[in-house]
Amino acid sequence: MYKYFFLVFLVFLLTVQSFVPINQASATDGLSINATVGGQQSLEIGNDGKVTTTVTFDLIPGGTATANVRKPMDVVIVFDKSGSMAEEVSGGKTKLQLAKEAVQKAVNTFKANNKNNSDRYGIVAFDSNVNYDYTINTLQSDPDRIMDKIKYAPAQGGTNYTDALIIAQNILKNSTNRLNRDQYIIFMTDGKPTNSTKQINVNKRYYKLEEYYKYQWGRSWSGDSYYRESKFDEWRYYGGGVVYVDSTPYIISENRTTINGTKTHLYDSNNGRNNIVIEHNGGYYIDSYNNDSVPNAIKAHGLEQAQNIENNNMTLLSIGFGEQNKLDMNYLAELSSISDGKAERATPENIVKMFEDISKNISAEYPSLSNGFIRFKIPPGAMVQENDSVSVVDDAVIMNLRDIKYNPNPPNAGDSSLRYELPVTFTAPGTYNFSFDVLYNSGTIARRGIPYSIEVKVPTIPLSSISFIEKEKAITVGERFKVEDYLRFVPSDATNKLIGNVTANNYGPITISKIGNEWYVTGRDIGYSDIKAIADENTSIYDFMKVIVTRNSDSNDGGDNGDDDQDQDDGSDYDDDPETGGDSGDTELKW
Repeated sequence: MYKYFFLVFLVFLLTVQSFVPINQASATDGLSINATVGGQQSLEIGNDGKVTTTVTFDLIPGGTATANVRKPMDVVIVFDKSGSMAEEVSGGKTKLQLAKEAVQKAVNTFKANNKNNSDRYGIVAFDSNVNYDYTINTLQSDPDRIMDKIKYAPAQGGTNYTDALIIAQNILKNSTNRLNRDQYIIFMTDGKPTNSTKQINVNKRYYKLEEYYKYQWGRSWSGDSYYRESKFDEWRYYGGGVVYVDSTPYIISENRTTINGTKTHLYDSNNGRNNIVIEHNGGYYIDSYNNDSVPNAIKAHGLEQAQNIENNNMTLLSIGFGEQNKLDMNYLAELSSISDGKAERATPENIVKMFEDISKNISAEYPSLSNGFIRFKIPPGAMVQENDSVSVVDDAVIMNLRDIKYNPNPPNAGDSSLRYELPVTFTAPGTYNFSFDVLYNSGTIARRGIPYSIEVKVPTIPLSSISFIEKEKAITVGERFKVEDYLRFVPSDATNKLIGNVTANNYGPITISKIGNEWYVTGRDIGYSDIKAIADENTSIYDFMKVIVTRNSDSNDGGDNGDDDQDQDDGSDYDDDPETGGDSGDTELKW
């Protein structure tokens, strides 16, 4: 009986283990990361309408690298061999030559770190399409096969991220025993995506594309262009429009065909062409010509594949090789971050070293923290400056982090290598709330949701003085006026222009009331009184006004108008008692 329950329990454990996602099975056995966030958290907008502060991040790695815990791995290198890779960049070498040297360095590293000869490798070479002459469709245990395959690859064609990533995924997905392995795609490119394909269902008529060089060309007396096939005498009007498929030019003919079903659509934005072509029965048909939406569609296709990589528990590590203006590092960062991978820009001087570092990080026998970055959403009104280490994708900021080596312990907290600084600029007042994620090792080691807030205020402009515009104010019994209407504030744009208190030397002829933040004086009986307005910001700032109350001409009561009948105190002593001048909310106060 006990054996039966033990067997069931054992099967349960094995079943659960088989469903632990790749790259998520462990936090590299004991390694951890934490961080503290600091900086100035109370700011004032400057005269230029913005303010910049530096947010600091101090990483705190934990754990000890004492165990050999790496699983066997599968790696597919996706290699850009487009025409721009022929550019000469350093010491008489082209980008293509340097990229091949970088791959060779990675191969050497893989050979040295191959875990019990169980690691496997593949290569996908691409330009406008995947070039199968230089691609290995199945994983190989010998990393030298990678270099053998691309050794003589030439530089030509456009840049098709989408199809290359699809093939790389298929190589990994179709491998055996993949659930027990770490799987990586190392994607290297020197340019922005210019080509992609997409399977789309259609049902309508399309114009056929005919090869440009199969036709004779002529021009009418009016200057219109005409074409004809060499074997026919009939000339046809040519309305313009040359469409390239790869490097072959085609014209948009007058022949139309109804096409239905799911068809391959070829997207091309090279040199601003922005065309979409449909493959059908061995021929090409124009779907869209000079369509400005094509570049964004190509990027969207790449993002779909990046999401598929994440869904298949693979990690995408991207290298942009070349100058910033020829790359879209924000896009590469977006692609990689979907699977908690990292994107870095390489130069001719460090491309070989970068490949070596990445290959060491993913194949090292003993654990370290690598391929790290900080990711957070930037709220409206805040912005950061992009550079080689910082990318901005929509409202998300991705800041690359250095690798943290364990020997067998990591650097101590407070080590300068663990500190990062990020300038953040604010253009509007408000409370800005951040939540920072620190991720390493494809997100398996992470500290997520570190809260941090910054208060940005409008600058405080101090009040220097107040003065009554009129030194005397005559009102009638029952008449009321607002004190602030008769005050001048210096400077006029002072932050606090509230009156904190209004007092009087004689409350017989007047009442003083406060409604909200405003002060009012109302005539109650004939006579006069000096009022004192005191600034809310500073009680040493104040001024005086004499208020004279006369009988309302429509009233026969109210006493004699002569001064001898006044019983108020003519002295200059002021009642500063809170009950006769303090703030009482919205209730009218009377004395």
